[in-house]
Amino acid sequence: MSDSAALRVDPVSSKADLKEFVELAYRIYAGDPSWPPPLRSDVRWMLDEAKNPFWKHAKRRLFLARRAGKVVGRIAAIADAEHNRVHADKTGFFGFFECENDVEASRALLSSAEGAVRELLPGCDRLRGPANPSLNDEVGAFVPQESDPGLPFLMMTYNPAYYLDLFAGAGYSKEKDLVAILAPVSDVSFKRLARLAEGVRRREPKLVVRPIRMKRFDEDLAIVKTIYNGAWEKNWGFVPMTSDEIDAMAKKLKPIIYPPYILFAEIDGKPAAFHLALPDFNQVLVKMGGSLFPFGWLKFLTERKKIDRARTMALGVLPEYRKRGLDAVLYYEAMKEGIRIGHKWAEFSWMLEDNLDILKPLEIFGGRIYRRYRLVAKRL
Repeated sequence: MSDSAALRVDPVSSKADLKEFVELAYRIYAGDPSWPPPLRSDVRWMLDEAKNPFWKHAKRRLFLARRAGKVVGRIAAIADAEHNRVHADKTGFFGFFECENDVEASRALLSSAEGAVRELLPGCDRLRGPANPSLNDEVGAFVPQESDPGLPFLMMTYNPAYYLDLFAGAGYSKEKDLVAILAPVSDVSFKRLARLAEGVRRREPKLVVRPIRMKRFDEDLAIVKTIYNGAWEKNWGFVPMTSDEIDAMAKKLKPIIYPPYILFAEIDGKPAAFHLALPDFNQVLVKMGGSLFPFGWLKFLTERKKIDRARTMALGVLPEYRKRGLDAVLYYEAMKEGIRIGHKWAEFSWMLEDNLDILKPLEIFGGRIYRRYRLVAKRL
């Protein structure tokens, strides 16, 4: 609890508290056209310790800040045993942060999270965030001052500009920026990629690129599991997803999968790389108000036809197949399909701001850094 009589920060301890935790965001962003309201059922699932397999290796505590009885902020304190095993450190996380422009409330929320992670993770010496709830999910605070405005792409974060000031006011500073690349889906970019892809195919005569097989979905998902965790194992902050976590993510995304955007590269019959892109369903969610009922399904079906952009969420290449141009071939095949169906823009996100091996090649077909998402941290 804070020192102010008017402000209280208390743990979420009832279904009514949890409902207020979920609903706060819909009040803070009411009327903001740049915020795509997530489905309430998805938010509840993410927080559900019995359903979301992330919580099999992590613990969390949720807090609400109330001023004169009104909820003005929320936060989750997260201790992920897998992160600390992989990185051999004692880092806690905060996530699901939402707050009115209230410095006292944000400080009290973050202080509560600091105390909670010390209890959940003895010896914890750093709190990092926001992560909702991990770097494999929605992550980072949107940096409006250094980003283009507008609706974020699918599963990318959005928040008011004052959030970074609230973090700074509680002693948090930048730890790492994640960036998003925007590229036009255009004939000019396509021709550049075509030349690169043709060269790679000449050098790799045993290369085969194919889309995901929906009738053999589980078989292809097993390949994704191998490549996903193998491709990023040395990345900053990366924690391999468990088999159950990947299964849950696949179940969540399966209804919006567009098979020609999920591609596998095989060399001599062996999996080498995969490309995961999805149509940007935020262009639909922004019109649904966070619910499928009573008319959400109708909006979903009618508005999905108007989607004109896609997000490349992952492109993984196994270490032994890197620097052979497989990424160019996969981008080329995806862009070819994007042009065919009338998509205008592609976002590649997210990427570490200092991962030049990935960032530089995207300039070849007109990609540019246009948005930043910041992870902040504080030594405890």
